[in-house]
Amino acid sequence: MKRSSKNALGLIVTTGVFIVINALAWVSPSWVDLYHRYVYNPVSRLFSHVTGAVPLSVGEFMIMAGLLLLGAAPFALVIPLVKKQKRTLKIAGSIYAWVLVFILGTETLNCFVLYHTTELPVKLSAYAAPEGYTAKQLVDYCGEVIEKANELSLEVPRDEQGEVMLPDLHHEAQEAFEKASGMYPELYGYVPPPKGIMNSWLMCQTDLQGIYFPFSLEGNYNTHLSPARTPCTVFHELCHVKGFIREDEATYLACVLCMESDDPAVQYSGYITAMNYLFAEAKKHASEEDIYALRCRLSAQVAKDNYFVKEEYMKKVEEKSPVSNKTASAASQKAMDTTLRANGITDGKHSYGRCVTLLLIYRYGIRA
Repeated sequence: MKRSSKNALGLIVTTGVFIVINALAWVSPSWVDLYHRYVYNPVSRLFSHVTGAVPLSVGEFMIMAGLLLLGAAPFALVIPLVKKQKRTLKIAGSIYAWVLVFILGTETLNCFVLYHTTELPVKLSAYAAPEGYTAKQLVDYCGEVIEKANELSLEVPRDEQGEVMLPDLHHEAQEAFEKASGMYPELYGYVPPPKGIMNSWLMCQTDLQGIYFPFSLEGNYNTHLSPARTPCTVFHELCHVKGFIREDEATYLACVLCMESDDPAVQYSGYITAMNYLFAEAKKHASEEDIYALRCRLSAQVAKDNYFVKEEYMKKVEEKSPVSNKTASAASQKAMDTTLRANGITDGKHSYGRCVTLLLIYRYGIRA
């Protein structure tokens, strides 16, 4: 068999294998939990050691390399086609084809399949109230979280500008994940260092606090993000690295891991994030009086710390960009919603809010 034929066969077989794995996860997901714990976790830990040794985001460089390849496509593919340079065309075509197969493979094994693990609310059902939770319980817990955030806002170390000063988040994540691994075994083992994105301006435009790269198994964060939100964002993305791919589950785990930390700045971040989700859900179910009372309990300092990115920086980003922040954000939200729905998350980006149910199970079941 010719080398070109072997290469084509390899591409077809490899692509077919990844398609079959995806299909099996949809049709018969019973094996995915075993895959998560006994295949994905040990392999991802090994791979994360490699990418984790690099101080910058490997995934970000891979994306930039991909964009360069895309930009070079007219020269690498079209020109040889026009000039009938068959050998050059075959080599270039093979490279582009294997890049696409690599993307399909890493997305399948490190992302798509993991959407079919047993949902965390099912795993925690023994702690859940069979009758569910009332609006009063939701409001009460939201009030508790607000009060704790108020308290921590006075304890966290701050710099000269009054911003929260953060500890070594890699160290804090390692400790938090190890401590929680008894309850959530998938969190066990090596935790890779979080990576700040160099081109965080783009994350600001697209309303992204953090991002998980399946092809490099890295948890990345927006370096312009509010310090008070950064630890919980980092923990969220690292939970994705650990295979908790659903957004509500990663958010819940990040909140709990932060809230149970020994570091006040990390705790503060967990309580602020939990507060945001609990309050948003309370507005849907509680009375106007209850919502007003919750607003009144929130301290000015917590309200000041609870921002996404500083407004001055957002204005600078928009001034330099050919696309408005609003347009970029809308496109990003649409892409995220589409991706989630394509992976069986029927409520798309609204699934983030499902972490409230998990937080209520934590408060009235696990922690009670």
